[in-house]
Amino acid sequence: MRFSYAIIGGGAWGTALGNTLAKDSKKKVIIWSKEKEVAKELNINKSNSLYLPNINLNKNIYGTNKLDEAVAPVIFYVTPAQYFRNILFSHQKFLNDQMTIVICSKGIEEKTGNLLSNILEEINIDLNYGILSGPSFAKEVALGMPAALVLASKSLKLTEEISEKIKFKQLRLYHSDDLIGVQVGGAIKNVYAIGCGIVKGINFGQSAVAALIARAIVEMMRFCVTMGGNKETIFGLSGLGDAILTCNSELSRNFKLGKLIGEGKNIKNIIKGTITIAEGYYTVRAVYNIAKKNSIEMPILSAIYSIIYENRDPKLVADKLMSRPKKREGLY
Repeated sequence: MRFSYAIIGGGAWGTALGNTLAKDSKKKVIIWSKEKEVAKELNINKSNSLYLPNINLNKNIYGTNKLDEAVAPVIFYVTPAQYFRNILFSHQKFLNDQMTIVICSKGIEEKTGNLLSNILEEINIDLNYGILSGPSFAKEVALGMPAALVLASKSLKLTEEISEKIKFKQLRLYHSDDLIGVQVGGAIKNVYAIGCGIVKGINFGQSAVAALIARAIVEMMRFCVTMGGNKETIFGLSGLGDAILTCNSELSRNFKLGKLIGEGKNIKNIIKGTITIAEGYYTVRAVYNIAKKNSIEMPILSAIYSIIYENRDPKLVADKLMSRPKKREGLY
């Protein structure tokens, strides 16, 4: 059977993307999942009760847990960011330079500080690839609700070419040539979603959440420029747009993680007790290390790091943030 699209990653977002792509009756979509039971359920029941329960999936979706079967002209990588390298290097023997790659994962490799595009470029295949990011909850997309995303690649011409190969029924795609900025926005907003969840967990109110988001955007811009991206990208869908969504809802795994931390739950127990990964947990340390190395002023990021990795009391950390020397407001 020839597939139009392959999804590498059978979690909620990978399944939701596959369901959207499969609405074109002429297109068949194969989803690779590491769990045999997920692949089997995709084939037999057209559902994914483990990661995307109570959603009836399109009949054009098929599942596999064999990487050699997950090949198509367009391949979407929707794996957890920290597993991207291992899965990509296991999959590369089945790739060729006629394929188009779309990275949909949001994160920064913790051990190296690499963006996922840097990892992709390590394999010895001249691939056209793009980054897909933006505000989108998997369940809403799977149900056919409208959303807007940004697709970035090395040039606007290439972005347009990739965009023509992807047909989403209810997702509007905007184009960008800022590969770095789009990745930074999608990854780092998860850090601040954890922070907003902590604020919720310690009952500091919506005013504190709004203040955190506003100042987080400034930190995101500083980090983006240091990484080589355009600060204006942070005001777009992958930055501000995604932050508005994930910093205000318990549908966000990162917000929910932060809320539980704020309520006094043990973070190691939280991580062990969930089947899905809150990417921000790993991104916090990756960003912190890069910021420290490059002397980037990111007080909110540092505060979140101290709560997660140094076991600091969230209320005391908040008091320290609030008592910092007064300064003129600046957007950068």
